[in-house]
Amino acid sequence: MTATDTAPRTGLRAVLPHGRGVVTFGLSNLVSALGTGVFYPYTLLFFPALLGISLTQVGTVLSVTALVALPGMFWVGRLIDRLGPRTVLIAAALLRAAGFIGYVSIRHVAAFALFSVLIALCNRAEQAASPALAVALAPDGERNRWLALARTAFNAGIGGGALLGSALIVGGETALMWLGLANAAGFLVAGLVLWPLRTPTVPPADRAKLSRGPWRDGAFLVVVGFNSVLWMVALAVETSMSAYLVGTLGAPAWLAGTLFAVNTGLLMVFQLPLASLLDRWGNLTVLLAGTLLTAVFLVAMALGGALGGTALVVLLLVGMVIYTAGELAVAHARYALLTDLPPPSELGSFMAFNQVAVGISGALVPFVVAALLDSAPAGLWWLMAALTVVTTVGVLAARPLLLARGQKQ
Repeated sequence: MTATDTAPRTGLRAVLPHGRGVVTFGLSNLVSALGTGVFYPYTLLFFPALLGISLTQVGTVLSVTALVALPGMFWVGRLIDRLGPRTVLIAAALLRAAGFIGYVSIRHVAAFALFSVLIALCNRAEQAASPALAVALAPDGERNRWLALARTAFNAGIGGGALLGSALIVGGETALMWLGLANAAGFLVAGLVLWPLRTPTVPPADRAKLSRGPWRDGAFLVVVGFNSVLWMVALAVETSMSAYLVGTLGAPAWLAGTLFAVNTGLLMVFQLPLASLLDRWGNLTVLLAGTLLTAVFLVAMALGGALGGTALVVLLLVGMVIYTAGELAVAHARYALLTDLPPPSELGSFMAFNQVAVGISGALVPFVVAALLDSAPAGLWWLMAALTVVTTVGVLAARPLLLARGQKQ
């Protein structure tokens, strides 16, 4: 090893991930997220306009098909282990491109349901295979930076795509068709970008280290439980914040948009720099700190009804900065734990199992949010805060088990 190889990195080099294929990996994630960002915010405008069905029918079909797709993830996990995450990512991208072309070509509810199952399965497949690909490609010591790069590209792509979508949406049904086609194009390009990438194979010695599956790995199941609860909290914040602020607290409409902008901007700017900083601490410490920071914002939202005007704005802006810091810490720790605990030869199966758990917890969010916003709006935020506290207690209780698996305190 040369002196150049061992020299400490400074400045931007200390923040950015390194290794063969890093640009290709980041670019594919960015392009895929751009296409999604163009379409996702306008989903509930797209389908009723193209299919001529009600918003309730669209929501029901999307919820049911998302759940129907989940059992397929066990099969997808085995494919990731046998064929490699790159192959699964390419296939998922191309199938989603075909699915969105199908949406605008075959305007029938039955076709809508079938394509929705396919796309829901491929979305979950990407979320399982992308971390697995990062782990496969990242050199020693670079894994968390590669994972942070994927999250940074996703946030940047979603934000940029949403802005592009807002420009395309003017023009009625024809414009909505372009949103679907733009998403298809994003997936097609993302798959083609990955095509020339080659990934290392798992050494035979590692293939011999087989577990009995994720459902029998106690430490991994504990982390999956933490991840599912924290994902539920994050999704509840995303889906209910605007309705709560405007509909319940009577806050100005621009406040919710500003809070989302602050969150997205901070995630894009600080995801990679904080990955390098957080690597200095153990994943358990980072996870604990992140859940507690998240709880601060949730409590602020619950108490927001007692305030108004400038005081409410200041409270929530400060709370959102703290929440975003917690979100960054939680994302860093949970992805590190989820990718570090499984045996390398079964990483795909373990990540797919996690996606099933996340999918089930995510399916509960619309019902919980709707019920509490109707009956006890502040109770929604107290419940989410309680879940973060329960997670914190769970991490403390599980610390001996996770330390025994080689995790740093």
